[in-house]
Amino acid sequence: MWKKLENYYWTLKYLKKSQLFYLVKHRLEHAQRARTKGDSPKTDELPLWIHRMDAHPEYISRFCADEILAGQVTLLHESGKPGGKNWKEPKKSHLWNFNLHYMEYLLPLAAAYQKEKDAAYYTCFRKLCQKWIQDNQEGTGDGWHPYTISLRLTNLWICMDGFGAVFGKDHIFAQELKDSMYAQYVHLQKKQELHLLGNHYFENLKTVLLGSLYFREPDIYNQYKRKLQKELQEQILSDGVHYERSLMYHKIILEDLMRVAKAVRQPDPCFYGELTDILQKMADALWSLERDMGRTLLFNDAGDNVAKPMDSLLDGLGAEFAIFPKQEGQRAFPDAGYYCLGNDRIRLVLDAGEIAPPYMPGHGHCDGLSFELALNGKPLFVNSGTGQYQGSLRSYFRSTRAHNTVVVDGEEQSMCWGEHRVGKRMRAVSGSLGHDWVGGRLTACTGKRHARRIGLREDMVVIRDRIKGHGAGYLHLAPEYAYRLQGQSVLVMDQKGKHVCSIQMQPEDRIQIHREGELCQYAPEFGRTEQIQVLEFLWEGDGTEHEIKIRFL
Repeated sequence: MWKKLENYYWTLKYLKKSQLFYLVKHRLEHAQRARTKGDSPKTDELPLWIHRMDAHPEYISRFCADEILAGQVTLLHESGKPGGKNWKEPKKSHLWNFNLHYMEYLLPLAAAYQKEKDAAYYTCFRKLCQKWIQDNQEGTGDGWHPYTISLRLTNLWICMDGFGAVFGKDHIFAQELKDSMYAQYVHLQKKQELHLLGNHYFENLKTVLLGSLYFREPDIYNQYKRKLQKELQEQILSDGVHYERSLMYHKIILEDLMRVAKAVRQPDPCFYGELTDILQKMADALWSLERDMGRTLLFNDAGDNVAKPMDSLLDGLGAEFAIFPKQEGQRAFPDAGYYCLGNDRIRLVLDAGEIAPPYMPGHGHCDGLSFELALNGKPLFVNSGTGQYQGSLRSYFRSTRAHNTVVVDGEEQSMCWGEHRVGKRMRAVSGSLGHDWVGGRLTACTGKRHARRIGLREDMVVIRDRIKGHGAGYLHLAPEYAYRLQGQSVLVMDQKGKHVCSIQMQPEDRIQIHREGELCQYAPEFGRTEQIQVLEFLWEGDGTEHEIKIRFL
């Protein structure tokens, strides 16, 4: 009871005053039904299709067009059929149901139509849109949540542009769809997610701005342009990283801005110039952090199979805007708290940043001073990922021990609770780097301090930690590798039994290799969890340096 009250106190303490007001307003208005029918005004074309991104082979491979033609979709590695009252599938997770309403799976239909000119793909698009309209007439449920509206409307505009003339000639259906979209657009303006802010509010603003161009409402456009510019100043840090410090959400926001930039290029060239400057910064940050790491970095809520892959985003940026990341990259992102280290074989990224924006920590993890390391472009030491937003593993994925860092005296860095809440949290977090090292320090919410410095010398990584108290360090191994204990050293072997590297511990360390259980859960993608091996090393810290060495062959 008292613990729960304490968590509420610290959670509410960091919220903006405006959030508290809109939180109450949201609760009072939550049960209100949306008006599901509207009369669309005349519309303009909205050019949002970016072929090099939307039809990129790596992205399109997530979907099976033939499966969609058969009336089934696979989302987050789980299949289901769109349909029924409010498109509610009780046996699926809330996140899966949300994804169903995004209707992103319509994009591969447009890509397939462009490639094959088979009318079946357009017919399926029309059928699914009409079915959504028919089954969601109540104005309640996930389909009328402002976030699902924001993503769905954008995806529909992209598809309409992608199908091109065949949609433009289908006048009766086009008007039916536009009327429904206008009702959603009007509802979205009344239901901004001001109680949450962050990426949710950004999606709301982006979509209304696009809608104002499509439905020819210049006053709405000017109003939401100012709001979006204000959010950009806050949400895109000066080092180019999105302020929720998740590379997955960074990529989602990057794509959003690409859509907006393409839409405003002709009607508002000045705003277009502002956006391309931001796109360049975000592209530079994405390339610098993710290149040669093999997948989306698993800091905070992140994973593949949600945002578009880096390669598709960069291909789209180059083809559409002539924006290319600086190939030399950068090593320090002091605002976000990420620091990079590497050579021709080894790349390492350290997280020495705050858990999240103070008032929007729902996607934050206890990953302070954790790192991810890739060898020859493939993940080797990994954080555990996210996997799910609801379910029994949610609290584990956000915990300190789920990351390549140190738990001091068994206490969490921050009090993550519920599905998306953080109470009392770590503080005094800072990072630094030198020519061949990266480092950082933090104070956990309980007052426990941790300082870490990681150096790289040719083929050896040296990790030095300073703590006072009982230390439990963790090294989570990618699923393609296995540990083997050999005296006071631990060997890392690949699937063929080849020795990859050895980890030299301190003589007094107690070592345990975990091969099953909760600690071995790993989710590189949302909806997919697999077992990995985790090395745990225990020692008693007296404030002096504790060192382990990783030697690569």
